[in-house]
Amino acid sequence: MRLMFIPVFLMIFGQLIRANSIKSSANQITEFIILHNNDMHARFEQTNKYGSVCNQDDASMNKCFGGFARVAHEVRKYREEANNGGTPVLYLNAGDTFSGTVWFTVFKNQIASAFLNKLHPDVMCLGNHEFDDNIEGLVSFLNAVDFPVVVSNLDYSKEPELVATNKLSNSTILEVNGTKIGIIGYLTPKTKEDYINKVEFREEITSINAEATKLKDQGIKIIIALGHSGYQKDQEIARECPDVDIVIGGHSHTYLDANKPIADKDDTNPEAVRGPYPTTVVQPSGKKVPVVQVFTNSKYLGKLHVQFDADGNLVQFAGSPILLNASVAQEQDMLDLLDVFRPNITAKGEQVIGHTRVLLEGGNMCRLRECNLGNLVADSMVYSRMLENKGGEYWTDAAIALISGGGIRTSINKKADGAITFRDMAETIPFENRLFVTRLSGKTLLNALEHSASVRNKDSNGGFQQLSGLRVEYNYDMAEGHQVTSVLVLCAECKVPSYSKLNESAYYNVVVPEFLMNGGDGFTLIEANNPFTELLGKDDKGALQQYLEGNNLVYTGVEGRIVITKS
Repeated sequence: MRLMFIPVFLMIFGQLIRANSIKSSANQITEFIILHNNDMHARFEQTNKYGSVCNQDDASMNKCFGGFARVAHEVRKYREEANNGGTPVLYLNAGDTFSGTVWFTVFKNQIASAFLNKLHPDVMCLGNHEFDDNIEGLVSFLNAVDFPVVVSNLDYSKEPELVATNKLSNSTILEVNGTKIGIIGYLTPKTKEDYINKVEFREEITSINAEATKLKDQGIKIIIALGHSGYQKDQEIARECPDVDIVIGGHSHTYLDANKPIADKDDTNPEAVRGPYPTTVVQPSGKKVPVVQVFTNSKYLGKLHVQFDADGNLVQFAGSPILLNASVAQEQDMLDLLDVFRPNITAKGEQVIGHTRVLLEGGNMCRLRECNLGNLVADSMVYSRMLENKGGEYWTDAAIALISGGGIRTSINKKADGAITFRDMAETIPFENRLFVTRLSGKTLLNALEHSASVRNKDSNGGFQQLSGLRVEYNYDMAEGHQVTSVLVLCAECKVPSYSKLNESAYYNVVVPEFLMNGGDGFTLIEANNPFTELLGKDDKGALQQYLEGNNLVYTGVEGRIVITKS
């Protein structure tokens, strides 16, 4: 009897052990922290509150923010804690490290790869501005970086140099404490409108879902979408991609914060809160998906703390943006790397090209309303054409200029001596556009202004136009396509310049950057029938420098060129 009892006891005991093991496995939690940046835009060194140069006075009063040295400090701090038994951490970059300061103007992809390799994100997705240095620049960048770069909705098979890098993939797989995590990249197809190359774009949601299916088939239970399509699209992805658990976004420079009230949609403060951090999107199944993004210019670092159960279900999430102000230390090796590049920046950047009596406001507000820096840049384009003396007996042949608000990247602060440097200019309009005169009918010009109105309240609102030679009224209570209620045009063929109503059947010469003339931001600025275009002698930087040197003291204001009304 005793001999029979022992095997039975051992069998029951074994079953209990196996049952407890199964229960323990079912309760297994995968926990980690996601740190993330987007739209750092070459802010390798700290900036002032506007995202432009942090001068010595601001620095001495601890009024500077961001910079890669502060990002590095926070990322390394969390990584060190993880290595010492703390919560594991992933650091993700959602694109647009290229373009925005004189550092990139001078050193291009070389400086971007050098600094990103020091930060070493676990994964990066491409942003649209990673194409600013053409395919050659992107290829050079990809060949230099030592971390995965993902984007799932591109077909670059017709760009053999890009294929040869073997550095782009639809997704990559990371591991946290034995749990595999899939990271799928995506990039706005609007990028195709802005660059001339043979890369083709597919719709994001379709591409993400296809890649997510492949990852699920490999047994990957946790999937993060990391991309660069804007806050509104990020939320669509969270809603319509059933296998995606988290969306880390960029492109729209959106500031999210759960501890501050959400701003009115017409609030033109670039740092206005557009939603909570994280923004929770509920899928039709009831699944909750957090969406996060963290402003621009390296001013903040996003931090999202998540927990998944053994089946890959997101059971807890919380987080907030970390303000990288002067209380955050700067890593010395990053500052040392800046000093390696600095001599060329100093020599070129400190050249004084003009003076201002006023703050010249640029940046995100130029995507929402008239800004005086937008007026100045547009005026410089008309001025440059006027100096070419193509108007015959009249003052010019092109009295109108358009420039996308998204192309005016930062403000120019009024310094004690009022000096405007080459660096100020280069960081204001960093994209190096040639200028063209294009002859447009009044109807085509009106359509362009309607398109400008239509993009204002969208994620990709960089196409909202700043103007010279036009006075436009928009009414946002009207239907899209009918929001322009008044347009006055400055005459070119006149002895005394004055404004009159736009004539839809008349033709007007308009100065535009090459980006716009090539269809950037979705504009059509070449007539289908009997088109006329002519290249100016100066590009956008040359025109602005010429204007500042010819008008050595500027005091441009907001003049009612753009009036936004409601019924």
